[in-house]
Amino acid sequence: PVRLDFGPRTNAELLVARGEVLAANPHDAVGFHIEASTLAQGSLREREQLLQSRLGLALEAELRLHPSGTLDPITLEALAVLSAPPSHLAALARSQVFAPLPPVLELAALATLRHVCLVRLGRYGSSLDEDEEAALALEQQQRRREEQEDQQEGQQEEEGAEACGAQCGAPAAARQAGRAAGRVAA
Repeated sequence: PVRLDFGPRTNAELLVARGEVLAANPHDAVGFHIEASTLAQGSLREREQLLQSRLGLALEAELRLHPSGTLDPITLEALAVLSAPPSHLAALARSQVFAPLPPVLELAALATLRHVCLVRLGRYGSSLDEDEEAALALEQQQRRREEQEDQQEGQQEEEGAEACGAQCGAPAAARQAGRAAGRVAA
């Protein structure tokens, strides 16, 4: 048997590159991040240091959620660091990396993940009617953009023709008469 390996690719990447997806793709995941502005400001520097020293992550690093709902240990640990009450950060710093989290930290991490999902999903319609309205609005925006581009191109062509006519010595009246004749003929 021949086995093709395209490397660690998500189903979205495989769909674009190969036109196929895998039913059980271990690399398929949704990326998200927690914005620093949403964290408790008094402990921002401490959280940043913990993420870097424990997990090698930056403050707003991309975290991953798999479609099955499972969390990588690194994602759960990062969520714990990002959502822990300030009073728990020192204890978290002393604990072993990927050791079972105290229930209060695990609950805080999962509550943060739930909030992130609700915020992200809240940006999308929840019915077919809302999806169709959004698609129609996008089409109208695209049409308006194209019409504006066409108008700008027409204006630039007219300005270019007028500039050429002035440089070439053609009288303005002759240019206008030619344009008028072209409109009548069309």
